[in-house]
Amino acid sequence: MCRDRIVLFSGGLGSFEVARRVLARIPKSRVRLWFFDTLIEDHDLYRFLTDAEILLGKAVERYTDGRNPWEVFRDKRFIGNTRVCPCNWVLKIQMLRRLLRQSYPSGDAVLCFGLGESEGRRITSVSVRWKAQGYDCEFPLVGEVYPPAPSVHTPKRPRLYELGFSHNNCGGACVKAGIRQWTQLLRVFPERYRWHEEQEEQTRLAIGKDIAILRDRTGGSTKPLTLRELRTRIEWSS
Repeated sequence: MCRDRIVLFSGGLGSFEVARRVLARIPKSRVRLWFFDTLIEDHDLYRFLTDAEILLGKAVERYTDGRNPWEVFRDKRFIGNTRVCPCNWVLKIQMLRRLLRQSYPSGDAVLCFGLGESEGRRITSVSVRWKAQGYDCEFPLVGEVYPPAPSVHTPKRPRLYELGFSHNNCGGACVKAGIRQWTQLLRVFPERYRWHEEQEEQTRLAIGKDIAILRDRTGGSTKPLTLRELRTRIEWSS
């Protein structure tokens, strides 16, 4: 019997291609597209989802924890950074686990991820992690199991790509990004940057510790670099 395929659908063209390849080879009734909303996404991401639904002829199922990353940080009393991001764990992985336990408690579903040929280490890590939970994984962008599907129209690229961001996650404000991307966010979306700056300050006060998303490694030592400090530096240098 054909097991359901769960495509982990993000806001990028890679996940669209994964969905297109899977839908070309698996009955549409056995394919589900799951999107996990962090509630700080760029509004154009939702346009992309709607366009994808129309072109694929398949609805994207949308889920949210109800909290945004900053609310998670305050609840966890920890601010995410490039190494540790509790937001991804809480808002995406834990929610995925809950949904799988509810809908596929026997493990009779296959998870489809949009990792590519150059991400071998991540592919191995993801496969081992979900195998331990009782679920198999597939990576349709790799190998010959899911070769490119017959061409169809592709949605207009999400605008964050056109604005110089490398991904379409969290409105360009992913805590796993570094100083360069936060500088880009300040340049392109200054109001959005200010909102995250205020959220970081509120979270620092709530936790009562000198912690921040970014790190300052100048002078041979490493210390927290707040978004406010980064903005001040940029404004002074311009």
